[in-house]
Amino acid sequence: MYSGITGEEMKMDIYIGVVYYQRLRHMVNDKFQVRTTGPVHNLTMQPVKGRKRHGGIRFGEMERDSLLAHGTSYLLQDRLMNCSDYSQAYVCRLCGSLASPICTKIVSSLGNRRTYECRTCNTSKGIDLIAIPYVFRYLTTELMSMGIRLNLGIKP
Repeated sequence: MYSGITGEEMKMDIYIGVVYYQRLRHMVNDKFQVRTTGPVHNLTMQPVKGRKRHGGIRFGEMERDSLLAHGTSYLLQDRLMNCSDYSQAYVCRLCGSLASPICTKIVSSLGNRRTYECRTCNTSKGIDLIAIPYVFRYLTTELMSMGIRLNLGIKP
């Protein structure tokens, strides 16, 4: 063996033995993952994770930020809300509450009708139906259970 610094031969015993190799079995058939529709988590209504559970591939923060940087807002809305955990909720425009609007059923001779009124404002004016991710509704419920009120600024 020669020294890499001086180039002189080094006077020492060097053992050169058998090297054991183990082949890694990373084949495409073992790795690929496809999902169109499948099981969702009961609490968040989002797709489950994991290949064994027929779940989706995680769309993380870096992927989201790269799509934001490219200005693909429609794709973000489609992937992160419409295809994931789309939900509709009634919200009061006056007080901004997501939890206050309740359904009241009006029975008349013309047929049954549903109206929504806000328990906080005691009025049925200003109740709007909005599209939000279900996990946002879940977050709102969790915050309300801890005594934190969430007000949304809804514009007509």
